[in-house]
Amino acid sequence: MKAAVAVVFALLLAGCATNNPGKDLSPGMSMAEVEAAVDKPKDTLVDSAGRTVWFYPTAPSEPRRTWAVRFAPDGRVQSVEQRLTRENISRIARGMNKSEVRELLGPPWKAYQLQRLPYEEWDYRVTTDLDNDLLIRFTADGVVHEVSLLHDPKYDRGP
Repeated sequence: MKAAVAVVFALLLAGCATNNPGKDLSPGMSMAEVEAAVDKPKDTLVDSAGRTVWFYPTAPSEPRRTWAVRFAPDGRVQSVEQRLTRENISRIARGMNKSEVRELLGPPWKAYQLQRLPYEEWDYRVTTDLDNDLLIRFTADGVVHEVSLLHDPKYDRGP
C-alpha cells in the first residue's frame, strides 16, 4: 500500500514539473539541465530565426498553457514564455500558414480533418480569463481560413 501511495505521489510530482516551466527554468540553462528539471518536450521546432524551441503544453489539464523554451544557438535557454495568451491569439490572421501558427502558439491539443468540409482544424484548449477552445481552420493548402475563440459553459469553474 505504501509503495502504491509513493508511486502516485511521484506521478503527481512529475505531472507538476511541467505545469509551469517558467518558474523552474532560467536563462543560461543547458538543454540537458532543462530536460532534467522539467522532462522532455512534447514538441520541438526550429523557428524562423533559426533558434530551437521546446514546447510544454499542459492541456487538457488546468490551467491550459503552452510553455515555450527558446534556446540560443549555443544550446542555452534564451527565454521561457507562455504562448497561449490573448496577445498571441489576436495575432492569428487569415492567410497565415500552419508553420507560422505552430511557431506562435505551439502544437495544438488536437488536429483533425473536418467531415464534409475541406478544412483541417486545430484545437487549442486555452485559459485566458475563462477556459476556452481556440479553433483554427486551415484550407487544404495549409492557410488559416477562420479563427474562433469559443467559451463552453461546461468549462466554467465553480465558486
